[in-house]
Amino acid sequence: MEMTVTEFKAKCLGVIEKVSKEKARVTITRHGQPAAELVPVSSSSPGKLFGRARETTVITGEILSTGEFWDAEG
Repeated sequence: MEMTVTEFKAKCLGVIEKVSKEKARVTITRHGQPAAELVPVSSSSPGKLFGRARETTVITGEILSTGEFWDAEG
């Protein structure tokens, strides 16, 4: 979908609602040239990086050793 800055200004809340519900993208133009793009927020955005899996991760064994010996030098 494409609209002018003037149209977007007049219909801003409705356009944001449409983008959110329909996962649509809106290109906003000024003087016939693209000036901005409104895109829906991705539900898979990482958000907070550290600690985000704290509630869903279960450690079931030794995480510091595999029990296997190996020589990294040769």
